[in-house]
Amino acid sequence: MILRPLGALAALALAGCASFGQPGADELARLPVVRFGEQAPAGQPHILLYPAGAPLPVEARIHGSLLEAEARSTLNVRLKQDVYTYKQWASLDGKTWRRHDEIVTGQFEIRVPGDQDGRNPGSMRAEFNLK
Repeated sequence: MILRPLGALAALALAGCASFGQPGADELARLPVVRFGEQAPAGQPHILLYPAGAPLPVEARIHGSLLEAEARSTLNVRLKQDVYTYKQWASLDGKTWRRHDEIVTGQFEIRVPGDQDGRNPGSMRAEFNLK
């Protein structure tokens, strides 16, 4: 069984709440920029910055009623460059904004154990690329 939905930084929550039009530069300039790991203002719109080189933890977890025990691990990835996000918009410099899927593309894949030859391990992969 293979699942391959295309997505963009879904683990990093780029999509957020959708709006119909691109926000104006003046609107974005008024928003606070919150670095990943800092406390976001409660209930207030903000730009989220994923800084280059900073560890970004991603939890991998496998669980369910079919399994005897769950397994989980935290992986840390680092971006090569800054990525700013606001709702479904993204920017590499905090000034020029485009829909996130015009900047980043991704692919997710899940394979169950044994699906190739009856003994291969299962795998979960996520790939993120700049367009």
